[in-house]
Amino acid sequence: MSSWIVPSKLKTPPGKCALLIFLLSASVCGASNVLLVITDDMNTRLGIYGDPLVKTPYLHALTQRGVRFDRAYVQFPQCSQSRSSLMTGLYPDQNGVTRNSYHFRNVVPKVKTLPQVFQDGGYYTARVGKIFHYGVPQEIGTDGFDDPASWDERFNPIGVDRTYIDQVHYIGARPTMKRDMNAARTRYFERTGISNENIYGGWLSWMRVGGSADDHTDGKVTKRALDILEKKDPRKTHQPFFLAVGYYRPHVPFSAPERFFDLYPMDDIPLDDSPEGDRTDIPVANLLDRPYQANMNEEQQKRMIQAYFASISFIDEQVGRLMQGLEQLDLLDSTIVVFVSDHGFLLGEHGLWQKPNLFEETLRTPLVVSAPGRLAMGQTSQSLVELIDLYPTILDLAGIAIPDHTAGRSFARLLDEPSYTVRNSALSQSYSATDKLMFGYSIRTRRFRYTEWGNGIHGAELYDHKNDPGEHNNLYANPHHVKTRAKLTQLLKKRVLQAREPRLELQRQQ
Repeated sequence: MSSWIVPSKLKTPPGKCALLIFLLSASVCGASNVLLVITDDMNTRLGIYGDPLVKTPYLHALTQRGVRFDRAYVQFPQCSQSRSSLMTGLYPDQNGVTRNSYHFRNVVPKVKTLPQVFQDGGYYTARVGKIFHYGVPQEIGTDGFDDPASWDERFNPIGVDRTYIDQVHYIGARPTMKRDMNAARTRYFERTGISNENIYGGWLSWMRVGGSADDHTDGKVTKRALDILEKKDPRKTHQPFFLAVGYYRPHVPFSAPERFFDLYPMDDIPLDDSPEGDRTDIPVANLLDRPYQANMNEEQQKRMIQAYFASISFIDEQVGRLMQGLEQLDLLDSTIVVFVSDHGFLLGEHGLWQKPNLFEETLRTPLVVSAPGRLAMGQTSQSLVELIDLYPTILDLAGIAIPDHTAGRSFARLLDEPSYTVRNSALSQSYSATDKLMFGYSIRTRRFRYTEWGNGIHGAELYDHKNDPGEHNNLYANPHHVKTRAKLTQLLKKRVLQAREPRLELQRQQ
């Protein structure tokens, strides 16, 4: 068995304690086990993608065992929408989840989620942490906006990053909740004595409460996941498992044990250097500003970026703990691993922070897939893939029949042939900054990003990534790109219509 090794020059101290690792390990009876790990709001500012500052040694080790995907894109740069699409194999317009507060069961009540398909195949299914949507931080420790039908068991760890919520530092005035909690969640907070006042997950914020990794929620998530792996080892249970592990960071409030902050001295933190006038050619619909962000000073910006990077390195170490746990259980070489986040995150690009704008930084997500016995170990793929494609890909790798309803495409072939082309475009959507009833749709091809807001009535964007990877120069009105614009307009229209197409199997179910 090959060892799980982090190169010594990249090692960080072993620790305890934001979308995604899938581990599918072959059991003694030949079935494939599944461990799904999702990290939250993590962009590609990572060492594994060439960032010189952000330390991700355990993810680096994972890439040596698999394929790193350089062009993986989400369907919607918002938690619930992205996760619901990934887990149902349907686009947001097909499963009805175009808001964080919407649940797919209200539109496609009988759709089989990814873990349900494994349930039907005789698997034990369990969730630890955030897989479907949660209001972070207020719903940490609850079931959040979960889908109970997907799991045999579910676990909701809670750590100091939630119980010490009064120590959160906000940029701007301390916000308050914008909606009432439902009765079940209210009873939870009353029973535990945990305050639910004056906390809101949409605000730029951070906290430094100290403690070890196991004091933080994500450390507790790892510990519980390792316990389950040991208890549900197929050599003991004679039953394969599907275990989903969801980390909460680097979602705001950014939080990690103190030593991870120490990895990023404030003097080393870079700030975005977008050119002056960068926003003048961007449609207002894509400029989702929050009132406090435009007035952030340099120290505040660096503080937020430092805390974001600290949270990333914290999650990186948790990935390492999971992999080390698999190795100790002698499951590593029979395990398929996929790491991904639910979407990206803006850190000052275009003067914007967070999400859900339709830019490269919010739509591109880290993705690494490792499968024993595949030919492309340690290689990278430039093929465009979408997160919706993970649903059929995981089933394909596990040897389980893919349901007819899925709108995704399996890219399992890329683990042997990383140069193969799966898609010629990746489709994403989001709501407008000016009107949440109006949507923008964006496609990413190998060279261009093209976006229309309200069918182009409220603006459009065309960026040439060959010459402008930062998306600073909107070429939509440039006469030299008329033919390109026309071609991409037709491609976008085709992709949007396909993503709205009702799936016949689901029509019969309702």
